[in-house]
Amino acid sequence: MISKITLLAVSMTLLLPSVTFATGLHSCSETDKAAWLSQSALTEKLEAEGWSVRRMKEDGGCWEVYGTTPEGQRVEGYFHPVTGDPELIVQRGRVIFRAND
Repeated sequence: MISKITLLAVSMTLLLPSVTFATGLHSCSETDKAAWLSQSALTEKLEAEGWSVRRMKEDGGCWEVYGTTPEGQRVEGYFHPVTGDPELIVQRGRVIFRAND
């Protein structure tokens, strides 16, 4: 019979990795966190370019933005955290923009 402690340890081991890892869709080069644009600064920049931002979070060292492009496409975009430049724009799993490497 499995002890409660063993069962708890196995459960925690299985649950923790799924919570701590980024999606892996895209990664930005490592930058100093102090140099990052704030969420509000990036939102302001994107809205000035015609975007509509619904939600934003940090993912893979980038700002991951869910929103609408100036052309009206609902997308998921990864933006460089310091410059705010787009690195990858995806719509329903289809890449519609990828910055040159």
